[in-house]
Amino acid sequence: MLTGEYFVLDGAKTLAVPTKFGQRMTVRKLNGNNSTLFWVALNSKNEPWIQLSFDTKHFEPNVDSEHAATLTKLLQICRKLNEDFLISDADFAVQTLLEFPNNWGLGSSSTLVYCLAQFAQVNPFDLLQATIGGSGYDVACAGSDLPLLYRLESAKPQFEQVHFQPAFSENLFFVHLGKKQLSSSGIAHYRSREIDKQLYINHLNALTDKLLLCNSLEKCKELMSEHENCIAEALEIEPIKKTLFDDVDVAAKSLGAWGGDFVMIAFDGTKPELAKLLEPKGLNTILSWSEMMFAN
Repeated sequence: MLTGEYFVLDGAKTLAVPTKFGQRMTVRKLNGNNSTLFWVALNSKNEPWIQLSFDTKHFEPNVDSEHAATLTKLLQICRKLNEDFLISDADFAVQTLLEFPNNWGLGSSSTLVYCLAQFAQVNPFDLLQATIGGSGYDVACAGSDLPLLYRLESAKPQFEQVHFQPAFSENLFFVHLGKKQLSSSGIAHYRSREIDKQLYINHLNALTDKLLLCNSLEKCKELMSEHENCIAEALEIEPIKKTLFDDVDVAAKSLGAWGGDFVMIAFDGTKPELAKLLEPKGLNTILSWSEMMFAN
């Protein structure tokens, strides 16, 4: 999500770009007929981080854990949305593989929802809203091979594919802050703000339209700063440029839930030059536009 942030929940447009990193799901039907679903989740190092099994009669897990509770709810809603989902006695094995480190915040939940919806043959947005919640832009990205303009209209997702490959993309970078921010906490703070949200939405929509048509790095920097300051004012939170990058010559914009995961940096220089500037801050994970963004 490059624009809009929390205001997407109330109808603002977001310019969103799918990343190269996602999550893969493999499903195999086994020989047994014990109504069992075996589930293994592998991290980006191909190591298991979740190992469970479920009785598919009621999707009861074999262990009690936070991951088990989340998957149980997802599977039960899949059954509610599609009453034929895994109703036979056949055994199945599911393996998921994350293509990015767990703490990167690139959509382990949303890509899981999308993959599981394909397996269960249900609408991924219905599955999302009945379980994890959120705007759904990330689920839309999971199924797209091009950037999207996404918005909610009467709480229903509306989106269209757009072409967005800035001529100055070699000067756009994504820097991981080294900490995870819970989207739920950020959303709760946003919801608590008693402000004229439509006023901010109008401003942010205009900035999204301008960024989509932007053809120069300097103009992009201006738009990023204006967008960041708009959200900062609405949330009464210091912009990331001021708190972390005030001493370096870059434009910095928060992404998604403010305070964690990645920020977008516009820098009139190379990746090695940026890495040298950010090394004293302990920010060592830097991805270029071409390394991060999926390009069809």
